[in-house]
Amino acid sequence: MSQPRRCPVLALVGRLGVAGLLLASAGCQLLSQTPDPDRRSAIRERVAYGLSAAEASSRLSGLGFGCSRRSGEYLDEAGKAREADHLLFCVERPGAVSFACQNRDQVTVVLRDDQVSGIEVRRGPSCDQTSPEALKIK
Repeated sequence: MSQPRRCPVLALVGRLGVAGLLLASAGCQLLSQTPDPDRRSAIRERVAYGLSAAEASSRLSGLGFGCSRRSGEYLDEAGKAREADHLLFCVERPGAVSFACQNRDQVTVVLRDDQVSGIEVRRGPSCDQTSPEALKIK
């Protein structure tokens, strides 16, 4: 009589227990290059075309992003390299002190005449070492 087949993933989880399942789940999340669709929609609703650069930066700050002005090459949502003379590059601020690179949501706001003319929402690696909010003394 043949033995029933066992799922190798379940066998591995069985050996590692719940901790192994959580680590595997976290690893999959860290590798994700796509932001949450609801988060992407919220960003696009708050940062409308024609908005001033200062107001776009302020609104993104309210959503947990830190922005800086840049020029040159950036990646669009499909991962294709693009170029712009003026843009805001915004990275999701970490929620805790971090000493490693993490994937975080990133927003590139393309500017024309200091107004929003394009919005690209991606997820990618960020190597900021600490969170300013996490270091504040209360």
